[in-house]
Amino acid sequence: MSELNDRESVKAVQATEVGNAQAVRRFDVPVIVDRTKCISGCRICIDSCPVDCLAVNPETGKAHMAFDECWYCLACEIDCPKDAITVKIPFLLR
Repeated sequence: MSELNDRESVKAVQATEVGNAQAVRRFDVPVIVDRTKCISGCRICIDSCPVDCLAVNPETGKAHMAFDECWYCLACEIDCPKDAITVKIPFLLR
């Protein structure tokens, strides 16, 4: 059984590698922050979020989605002064 697990992990690693490049895994989160538009040190979206699902990335100083608890209230998207935030509302909630 361990041989099967080892083989599966090797196949998983090989599946993410393409030549010298490595594929980037993307997670489908409801709040997307455009890092090129986001202002370092601005906390307007973080302060407007009622569930505190946004936080400041300590490396860049810009906002990112820290927790997947979004209520889709659009407060962060509406309050962002640079329109750097997009909230993807699921089809069933539209």
